[in-house]
Amino acid sequence: ALNASRLYGAVSPTKSAAAEAEAKRWQLDLSIQIHDRSLACEILSMPEDKWCEIGNNLNRPYGEGSSSSSNQHQACGFRSNQQFFGCRVYVKGLIDGLAGGIGVAICDSIGNLLFELGKTFSGEDRQWNALCVEMKALIEGLSIAVMLGLNRVTILTDNNLLYLHVSPLFQFEIMVKSNVATLSDEIKLLLRKLTQPCATLVPEKDLELASAIARNAMAFNVNRISCSICFEDTYMNQMFQISYCLHSYCVSCMLKHVEFKLLQGTLPRCPHVYCNSELKLDSCKKFLTSELSDLMNQRLKEASIPVEERIYCPCPTCSTLLSITELQTFIGSSDFVDDELGARKCPKCSGIFCVKCKVPWHGNMSCRDFLRLNPIPREEEDNKLKSLATQNLWRQCPKCNHMVSLAEGCYHITCRCRHEFCYTCGAEWKNRRSSCTCPLWDERNIVYDRRNPIPRR
Repeated sequence: ALNASRLYGAVSPTKSAAAEAEAKRWQLDLSIQIHDRSLACEILSMPEDKWCEIGNNLNRPYGEGSSSSSNQHQACGFRSNQQFFGCRVYVKGLIDGLAGGIGVAICDSIGNLLFELGKTFSGEDRQWNALCVEMKALIEGLSIAVMLGLNRVTILTDNNLLYLHVSPLFQFEIMVKSNVATLSDEIKLLLRKLTQPCATLVPEKDLELASAIARNAMAFNVNRISCSICFEDTYMNQMFQISYCLHSYCVSCMLKHVEFKLLQGTLPRCPHVYCNSELKLDSCKKFLTSELSDLMNQRLKEASIPVEERIYCPCPTCSTLLSITELQTFIGSSDFVDDELGARKCPKCSGIFCVKCKVPWHGNMSCRDFLRLNPIPREEEDNKLKSLATQNLWRQCPKCNHMVSLAEGCYHITCRCRHEFCYTCGAEWKNRRSSCTCPLWDERNIVYDRRNPIPRR
């Protein structure tokens, strides 16, 4: 039997010529097998007297087509070497946690194995379920039948829904759900390429061969899974699974992702496109350094405090982020007085400061008297900051007023407050689309990494 457990999965789009040549080789090998078995079947069914008459002179080389006209080998289930007849396609899909496999076995009408295929896949995507895996197995089986020219096939499965997909009684428009619609369309397309496809519902024990092929494929790669970020096959004990959405990535990629987001000033979320599942600090501690764990804890605290409630300790050696509400609660339980004047005590450095003036505590002086005697040149400082921002092409987030500097990349900015806007004009991005007509990037920013390449490890 032809075994494509590894070869079939290894063919890539960039090697289409090699894949086509391999498919033709398999088709030729299978055609020769069917020719030989057809001739053997004819010989076995030949009467003894006829065998004695012509047996020594029987010569039927492959390609001459002489064996395609006899009634005996048609009874055995073959039509010709060019148009195979009566093949059975056994399909089975198995899934186990994050790993899964499919098995396909193609046999002739008397049970001789002609072709087998085993493939593994990554099951971290939530769309993978039992039905999807069975449908993928059917797609592989039909694809092989089309590739090898097996126009008349019988699909054998123990899955009732899979059987209905091949049955002419099946109503796709009524029964197909959205999560398998794409797979159903692919099955319909493949079925149109076959002359007389049909399906048979069989008990599970009749699919032992296909199940064994699927299990062997899973066992070959049981401890490895592909990371969808770096596309490297990674041992499963080095994969990190996000508990809420079940997306999985290798620890190395997750470390880089979390570190980048934390240094950006935002809380890391699931890297999967359109997935906003939050990462939990307790689970991320498995791969984070102590410094990054502390930073993530800080970011979590920042995210828990509304922007209008945030205040930083004015002590130059502290600058701890605090909540005005928490400070009010804190002073109510302390022995320090004058809540009315705005005096607060930093729980981090124990320094006293004025929550209204946002400066170290000014004694028993009222805020009005302090500002009158110690005018703070805020307007002058703001003007200097704006001038510096203009000079360095900084932009201010329209939502939180945080200054943003573009180092490289496109003009689509995601601020630490998660507000998305255009770096050129400040217009808001909605649903991953810009609301302005500004260019998306400047080539000089995009090619930055080429001028300053990061050394490979």
